[in-house]
Amino acid sequence: MTRRRHFFKSRFAPFIAAALIAVALLAVALSPTGYYIIRPGSAIELQPMVTVQGGHKDEKGVLMLTTVRMGKANVLGYLYAKADPYSELVKESAIHSPHETDEQYNLRELQEMTNSQENAMIVAFRKAGLPVKIKEKGANVVFLVPDMPAKNYLKIGDVITKVDETKITNAQQLLNSLKGKKAGETVTLTYDRDGKTRKAEITLKAFPKVPGEKEARAGIGIAYPNPEGPVTKREIELPKRVTISSENIGGPSAGMMFTLEILNQLTPGDLTKGYRVAGTGTIGAKGTVGPIGGIEHKVRASDKMKADIFFAPDNSVPAGSKQRSNYEDAKAEAEKLGTKMKIVPVRTVDDAIKYLEGLPPKNGK
Repeated sequence: MTRRRHFFKSRFAPFIAAALIAVALLAVALSPTGYYIIRPGSAIELQPMVTVQGGHKDEKGVLMLTTVRMGKANVLGYLYAKADPYSELVKESAIHSPHETDEQYNLRELQEMTNSQENAMIVAFRKAGLPVKIKEKGANVVFLVPDMPAKNYLKIGDVITKVDETKITNAQQLLNSLKGKKAGETVTLTYDRDGKTRKAEITLKAFPKVPGEKEARAGIGIAYPNPEGPVTKREIELPKRVTISSENIGGPSAGMMFTLEILNQLTPGDLTKGYRVAGTGTIGAKGTVGPIGGIEHKVRASDKMKADIFFAPDNSVPAGSKQRSNYEDAKAEAEKLGTKMKIVPVRTVDDAIKYLEGLPPKNGK
């Protein structure tokens, strides 16, 4: 007791107490919140990233992909984002499933980027009148449903090539091979992982019932949240080699801009005509442009990089809904910024090409 009293009367006691309080406050400030912070990223020139064998690299302007900065918010970050007009707080459940680990999410984002680049090559080469051969190699594992058996055997990135003795070359064949099977039945999956072939016997389980469904479907527990995403493993044969150095950029949102850059290098002339052209949007294998998230931040990033034109997906929204298309959100943000940058709606890559072809050369040159 005497020692304790002596401690509290010590001249160091206030400093030690202050240090303990500071540590406690720091711990609170750094604790997680269940939110992500999204901020404007960059508008990045594509020509240094994309090289087509024997392609033209004489653009007078530039084509740019756009990014957002995103990270988990701790308490301190949450409070900062609340006060910052250029930051947006988004619930973690809106970014990825609560049952999906950060590693699984990052792997899925990289798969989406690879798929996006493949689609961009397919569309650009076909637009240039060049042959494209596609060989389907199996069904990609993109997302594992929680509390289902597949997660005990498979990993994101595995490629399923057989169900029992049925050969699987694409995702639809995988779904068809499991259709009609009941919970409790067992199937043998053959799959590739890191270049090695493996097998697993998996007992099917009933999925949670969907409203209005009479009987719950049974399956192994693989889902494809984005049917236009990397659902099928493909081998693409092109007459010219394309190299894309996208580093650690993930997701499918640069698809349309990759398509324009590849096409510009494949064909004579210059799509840019001297303009600084930014944009965003997924690209389907048939040239359709799909919506993305965080478009307001991409508009800000493009304006900061002095873009003249910004292509925004003009996606349809449900009638009577309060939702807005990417184009409407982008246009509203541009008006708020007071930028001179032209916001152009696109539904297909042809819309973007037609718009660029119809422009006069910048400054008459």
